[in-house]
Amino acid sequence: VFVGGREAGGPPMTRNGRALLLPGLLLLVAAGTLLTGALTPRDLSLGEGAATTATGDLAAFDLSRAITALALFTGLAAILVGAIREGFPRAGMRVWLAYLAFLGTNAVLPGFAGAVPGLDVRAFYAPFVFTAVYFARPMETEDLIALVKAVLLAFVYGSVAVAVLAPAQGLARGYEGIVPGLDVRLYGVAGGATSLGAQTAAYLAIEWFSPSRSRLRRVHLTVAAAVIILTQAKTSWLFLVLCGLVSVHRRASAYLAASAARTPAVARLEAVLLGVAVIGVGGLSALYLVRLDLGSVQGGGTLQTFTGRTYIWATSLGVWLDSPVFGYGPSLWGTEAFRARHGSFGHAHNQFIHALAAAGVVGLAGLVFYLRTAFLLSVRAARTTTPVPLVLLGLLVILSLMDVPLQGLYLLDAFVLLHLLLYALLIHVEQVEEGAARVPASLG
Repeated sequence: VFVGGREAGGPPMTRNGRALLLPGLLLLVAAGTLLTGALTPRDLSLGEGAATTATGDLAAFDLSRAITALALFTGLAAILVGAIREGFPRAGMRVWLAYLAFLGTNAVLPGFAGAVPGLDVRAFYAPFVFTAVYFARPMETEDLIALVKAVLLAFVYGSVAVAVLAPAQGLARGYEGIVPGLDVRLYGVAGGATSLGAQTAAYLAIEWFSPSRSRLRRVHLTVAAAVIILTQAKTSWLFLVLCGLVSVHRRASAYLAASAARTPAVARLEAVLLGVAVIGVGGLSALYLVRLDLGSVQGGGTLQTFTGRTYIWATSLGVWLDSPVFGYGPSLWGTEAFRARHGSFGHAHNQFIHALAAAGVVGLAGLVFYLRTAFLLSVRAARTTTPVPLVLLGLLVILSLMDVPLQGLYLLDAFVLLHLLLYALLIHVEQVEEGAARVPASLG
């Protein structure tokens, strides 16, 4: 029986060699993603729009293939050892089945029944590792959260190092963002500024809601804050603003609850004043946004169309109408023929619209079912164990409004890594819950 990451009546799991499979998998994917991003030749000296990636150097490609193969081999070992030593089914099956439902409705089913069928075997590398995480032996809760933070910090500091040592590799100049006077954008080692912004925002939010006791905590927070500004990743900024509002709400609620216990009349007055303040600030902000001429703001012209996403969304929805049940197929925005006709974009730039267009209403239903399962578990974990899964889930949902962080076409990808970290935490939460539920029976 697992209770809080330990085996009841047994030694700590960290003393058992099988416990190394889960952290080994997570570290392999993280290291592969970081090294591939750092070694892929790229020239950003002429700006983001003129960025070029060299194709002659095969070091990054060969390294990614080797690490992917090693991760798959380690995953196979985790599956075999877990199935043989601890049996099947096992704790965590609810999350695993919800993920398989998402995979089946968004990759497998439209691959056969979509308007343009087709399957890419590379799209199943990540699901294989996700399945291995389900079969791997769990970690201590604190150890798993510490590992998540360490992985995210590796990308933060690695990106700073690349920006200093090889500016053309990791720092784009001449970028027109919304921050006056800031014309650079940090790409770092995450594959792009957007993905680096997401990873940095994840670390900042996790550290805020689940603070560590490290003496270097303030240093890490300062460096991460500088990185998130330099990425100019607006969606990640929005996520952090929402995290700040949630934090303010929690503290205000706790303060009002404490006041109500002392003097109910004063507590009611404070609640009214707080409500008036929130409504006032919200109203003034809304009035400012309504009257704001985006064209007069640096980079504001691109905000009017969400940097061109409105066209992509409209086109994707138009494609969906041609095959509403099973969608276009997994190759939506992924083939030269499709891009030649509709535009050179990699995906629908919205996870929900992409699921609908590529896999139809069936795919959207599978996505919603998976997110609902993750949400219910994350909320319970936030009340009993840790808020970290809810933080990561919130980030991925916010990113889904402008990107496709759950698409997962390749294993060594920054968004796949974020999803994998969330998934590992969700599996862990369910294992802890089921283990705790069995304790009374085992003691009786």
